[in-house]
Amino acid sequence: MNKKLKITLYTLAGVVILYQLLNLTGIAAVYSIPTSGSEPNIKCGSIVVATNMITPKRGDFVTYTFSDPNYGSFIYTHRLCGMENDTIEIIDGTLFVNGENFDANYNLKHGYILNEEKFSMLDRTVTGSDYRVIPTNNGKNFFVFIEDADAKKLQLEKYRFLIPKGESDPKIEDTYQNQWNTDHFGPLVIPKGKVFLLGDNRDNSQDSRFFGLIDEAAITGVLWKTLFTIGCN
Repeated sequence: MNKKLKITLYTLAGVVILYQLLNLTGIAAVYSIPTSGSEPNIKCGSIVVATNMITPKRGDFVTYTFSDPNYGSFIYTHRLCGMENDTIEIIDGTLFVNGENFDANYNLKHGYILNEEKFSMLDRTVTGSDYRVIPTNNGKNFFVFIEDADAKKLQLEKYRFLIPKGESDPKIEDTYQNQWNTDHFGPLVIPKGKVFLLGDNRDNSQDSRFFGLIDEAAITGVLWKTLFTIGCN
């Protein structure tokens, strides 16, 4: 084996070992994002790096261990929205933390109900394939997931879908023993050692509204960087 080949093989072996060490220790762990729950800020199909060298703070995307009784343990990624002693409340689809509008800081994604005429005005850069058809007596409507920035630009705010107050979501009611839904939730004071996590794609995310609060100790890292995005099928 010549010297150049040896150097190449040793270098590759060193890179692999370093990669494994960084992942195992959590200093720089690489994950793939298989869902659209954190769009538009983390695209489905993104390859991201998280690190446990940063102390999580409110507003960060964090990775955390989630245990499902049916499917086992997984690493999930959501935005850290509430920490212990925070008061969480969602009013008309807007999140307030300790009385302040938390959502005003971010470009989020919400659901809108559009008729065929409005829907035909959109292009693929706005809707992608992220919509559902709703049959009606007069044709069909479209439940479309749109970024706040695009909705504002296209003047679609009045078409945003909101669940009325008092209309309970069965899963949320089972978790919190209150007649809440995704758009009218709380107020809830976060207890010691717990955190409240949400996806930025608010009408298309399974998060703390549904499966409950997460142990702060379950957080494995803070999202540091998106390497690239390969997209989702």
